[in-house]
Amino acid sequence: MTLQELVEQYRPHLVDESVGVRRSWEEMFKYTFKLYSQATQLKDFDLDELAERLAFADLHRALIDGYIKRWRALLNWANGR
Repeated sequence: MTLQELVEQYRPHLVDESVGVRRSWEEMFKYTFKLYSQATQLKDFDLDELAERLAFADLHRALIDGYIKRWRALLNWANGR
């Protein structure tokens, strides 16, 4: 599975969330896709490397930690399917 496929499968779960929550998830996807191709296989997606790349892009540490936490949960969700 690719990152894009995972995102597309997960988006329907965000429908009932508030606008702010959906925007936050979309921002996370947008920042990730600036640093990783949408075609990246999940097995090749490294959260530690993502955190480093986001830090290098001058994102605030708390924001990076939140993104990594969400991605970890999303990857766990994908593995549990």
